[in-house]
Amino acid sequence: MHKNPVIVSCCRTAIGRSHPQRGYYRNVRGDELSHAVIAAVVTKSGIDPAHIEDVVLGTTQQQGELGGNVARVSALCAGLPLSVAGTTVNRLCGSSLQALSQACHSIAAGAEDVQIVAGVEHMHHLPMEKDIDLHPRLFERTSRAAISMGMTAEYLAASLGISREEQESYAFQSHHKACQAVDSGAFEDEIIPHRAHDESGMPILVVRDQSVRADASLLAMSQLDPAFLPRLGTVTAATSAPLSDGAAAMMVMSTETAEKYSLQPLVRVLATAVVGVPPALMGTGPVAAVQKLLFRAGVSLDRIDLIEINEAFAAQSIACIRQLQVDPSRVNVHGGSLAIGHPLGASGARICTTLVHAMHARKAKLGVATMCIGLGQGIAVLLERIEL
Repeated sequence: MHKNPVIVSCCRTAIGRSHPQRGYYRNVRGDELSHAVIAAVVTKSGIDPAHIEDVVLGTTQQQGELGGNVARVSALCAGLPLSVAGTTVNRLCGSSLQALSQACHSIAAGAEDVQIVAGVEHMHHLPMEKDIDLHPRLFERTSRAAISMGMTAEYLAASLGISREEQESYAFQSHHKACQAVDSGAFEDEIIPHRAHDESGMPILVVRDQSVRADASLLAMSQLDPAFLPRLGTVTAATSAPLSDGAAAMMVMSTETAEKYSLQPLVRVLATAVVGVPPALMGTGPVAAVQKLLFRAGVSLDRIDLIEINEAFAAQSIACIRQLQVDPSRVNVHGGSLAIGHPLGASGARICTTLVHAMHARKAKLGVATMCIGLGQGIAVLLERIEL
């Protein structure tokens, strides 16, 4: 019998900058962030931990403190019963949205039911390109430039006529919306406090995303040098998602199991989709993924109330909004990763957590979370709000 997967609870850490002197989590291990959100999402859900079957956790750098199957390590460190299994998945930036998809596929198939989906990345301790050794034969299919995420953003900007000014305006709006969300308390229910150090080195419990800037300025942005293509480029640090550290988690199970244990679901997961696109067009992955997702679900785009497009770059986000022909007012209503941060493997669970909370705050019926993915992929998930 086909079962419908639901998300019962979700939460995240505040997202910190990956900075050796000023990053919130410079003295905190990545696996500590992951086991903190796992423990918190269990508490938020109200489920007896004995009913949990598996932890599916996404991360891109599966080495060092995030190696050795960090999903299982995090489950044990979070105090879950020894009967709870754990697996770590990698679809680069889309890893934790892939983790959600895999958990939902398992539920729909009648396999493992009660699962924790999570994501974590510590880009300070484990930088994005640490120990990466790509096979030379890869470059028979794509170019070295196309492997650079920044250069794919430059390519989209040049080929689609997305000006530097348009990118900077988009980034400014991302910070503005995120600041409004912070000031209104929109993030309070989704962020769990975690120990950290402020920029002066004092211990703190952090509840605010570190890269969100109330002082974001178009003038200051205009004075930055191009980040990837000296002199000629239009993509800068301000229009690229900051390197970040953080974690997020969701409690997922079937509708029937939620009813059995008297738990109140937040959203149904109606459909998932992944696609491949040319690596040089990496940033357009969400376009094909959303189109495939909505075709699969039999839903038209005009019925989608809110969309979270992970903002790897302003140029990439603008390209997706243009090509999907979606109303920008429905996209990233609480700001996006240009302001909040992009801790790679955690970002899928982060944008999904933010989307779920925004859907309930705004009484939105349907929402989509979607991401571009390195080496040319896209992923998307369709959510339906459940009345509380």
